[in-house]
Amino acid sequence: MRVPRLLVESELATGRVLDLPAGTLRHAVSVLRLRDGAACRVFDGAGREHAAVLSVSGRRAGSVRIGQVAAAPTTPARPIRLLQGIARGDHMDLAIQKAVELGVAEIWPVLSARSRSGGGHRRVENRYRHWLGVLRAATEQCGRNELARLEPPRELPEALEALPTRGLRALADPAGDPPEVWRGVQTDSGNDPVAFLVGPEGGLGPEEIALARGAGFRGLRLGPRTLRTETASVAGLAVLQTLFGDLR
Repeated sequence: MRVPRLLVESELATGRVLDLPAGTLRHAVSVLRLRDGAACRVFDGAGREHAAVLSVSGRRAGSVRIGQVAAAPTTPARPIRLLQGIARGDHMDLAIQKAVELGVAEIWPVLSARSRSGGGHRRVENRYRHWLGVLRAATEQCGRNELARLEPPRELPEALEALPTRGLRALADPAGDPPEVWRGVQTDSGNDPVAFLVGPEGGLGPEEIALARGAGFRGLRLGPRTLRTETASVAGLAVLQTLFGDLR
């Protein structure tokens, strides 16, 4: 039976009693349907996870008593950074949710020309807060005990400039190399990060692709069919995790 999990961003230690924030308590009682005395797990978003028992006092007060360590850290074998072209509505939500499940270390929402033409840039500051909620919920559901980092949205040239110099750089590109060619790619060490760039609906424009290639990105072809942006993210991350990360 699946044990409900709660994100509690506080120091976890066996025997400690922690008061739950109102939002966390509301999620536990109203969404997960937990009651006073229910067994659950709590994790701190930094790799620690413990068994716990929920105590509920009325509608607005609750706490957890921390038990023994219940899981090892789920830190990804290799840090993967997803640069996701900002897409509309549920498309972006799904890309973030599945990236969390597939073990990315960081998600960078990226503004590109077709993000604007498709309306993906609208109310981007409010959407960032919504995306953070999507990320946290996905972490609770998929069994991760460390939070992926969600960067504030930035323009594509700024994102490319901000990337660390080390590591591999892959671009979802129908004109790129297939996964079997990527099998021969070598990295300096097993811990070098991987950056994966995916365009929004309609993809990146020719000038943006040229800019990415000039920044060291190499094309990764994801089959003979046209993929939606969220599907390209899932497929590309699965390939990269198979070649270099957790799915080897």
